[in-house]
Amino acid sequence: MNKEHVTRRCVKEYPLMLDKMTDRYIAIDFETDGRDSKNGRVIEIGACLFENGKPTKKFSSLVHSVDYLPQFITELTGISLDMILHAPSEEKVWKEFVKFLDGALCGRELIVAHNAGFDTGFLKAGLERLGYSGQIRYLDTVHLSQKLLPYVSGHALNKVCEELQIELEHHHRALDDAIACGMILSVLRTDEDSLKKYTKQAVAKLTSKEMEVASIVFSMLIEQGISEKNFGIKKSSQGIVSLYYENEFFHYVIKDEHVYLLANLDALNKCPWKWTFANQNECEKGLFRLPIHDVRQLDYFRSRIVERAKKEKEETDREFARDPSLRTEWKYGIQRQTFKKIKPHLDLQKTIVFDGKPCKGRSIELLQPLFFEKSVNRLFDLSDYEDGLIYKFYLSKAVEARKQHQFKQAHAYLQRAYANGLRCAEMYMEIANYYKYQDKKHKEIEWLITGAKMMDALHLIKERQLLLLRAGKLLCRKKTKKDLIDE
Repeated sequence: MNKEHVTRRCVKEYPLMLDKMTDRYIAIDFETDGRDSKNGRVIEIGACLFENGKPTKKFSSLVHSVDYLPQFITELTGISLDMILHAPSEEKVWKEFVKFLDGALCGRELIVAHNAGFDTGFLKAGLERLGYSGQIRYLDTVHLSQKLLPYVSGHALNKVCEELQIELEHHHRALDDAIACGMILSVLRTDEDSLKKYTKQAVAKLTSKEMEVASIVFSMLIEQGISEKNFGIKKSSQGIVSLYYENEFFHYVIKDEHVYLLANLDALNKCPWKWTFANQNECEKGLFRLPIHDVRQLDYFRSRIVERAKKEKEETDREFARDPSLRTEWKYGIQRQTFKKIKPHLDLQKTIVFDGKPCKGRSIELLQPLFFEKSVNRLFDLSDYEDGLIYKFYLSKAVEARKQHQFKQAHAYLQRAYANGLRCAEMYMEIANYYKYQDKKHKEIEWLITGAKMMDALHLIKERQLLLLRAGKLLCRKKTKKDLIDE
């Protein structure tokens, strides 16, 4: 029997067409018996369906989910234990609430909440505990207001409502808070001035050199009959430029007018080239920097670029079929809109030919331990991963013990954390740290790669890359030290 699991995906980019992405959404708010979603319970549910920015349907109910209520909760919300004891049962209320959520449980409608991590945490825990599965797509109006209203002194619900002149009569009662939250999005989704300022800050300005590289790469796709209607581009605050064919397929950075492609092991395996390691900000896009001294050298990567773009597009089409909301987010998202904006400055008919030979770099044989097949860990899934996070306190104790050179105690805490299912990247990093101080480099590398495999199976890409980056650097140092000894 499959374990019920609810996934959550947060929308954190707000393009000028935010109103197109939020034409229909459900604002929610929970009053609870505390802040722990794993062990706590929801005592009141409030929700409101918004269509084109207008509230059209409401849901509200107290929930008989506990037989004890802390006094401070009553003082905060005005909800007494007697009110809870006379409320409908938890199973009955949640059954009706699930009906109200309808398409929001499969990601069709956006769920909106103020401090959404809290509310969606209780939503996920409640649904799973009562036997429901789902895919939640949510937007946090705290984050939205921080980005669009940075000048406001605070971003608590009442503060934002006051700034936007939204009525909030009964703060800390679920329905009133849910409606107020929904109204915040209703106002901000059409605030063009704030959205323009945000998008201008969110998308770093592209240099002429970055434009030239983008022109060459996109031209390679157009030569293969690929339409530009699905192209996108984005430059991060760290200066990483990502090119999209619905999904990102090519990454590069430019430092001091030098172009560096960001590539993973597959590129090094097919194309030995001079390379260095990427930094921690870049490694999510590629573990290695491949220097391009002449933009014509991009021609050497032509077949790989086209192959990678097509592969990413196929994967994205499958994701869009599973979750149609992703297509809407792409259509109106920052990457697509940025491409439209800069298209007049791109030369999409640019052709290059490179007749030289690639420069051979360091051998990649020493990196062979980093190569592994993609796998699905059938004994440990994302739900188990999230359950294990509550044991992070063991990890904190292990870190503290290691820093005090109490290695036996640190090892004991790590064993407890691992036995209780903690499998986050920080856990594997700390196990590696333990073996580093024991001067057991082979064990340090072994655990980093084990962690990378786990992160890969859970589709936690950034975490996987950080573990591989450290393991790769250790392998290179180990090889260098061995060469020095041999000499």
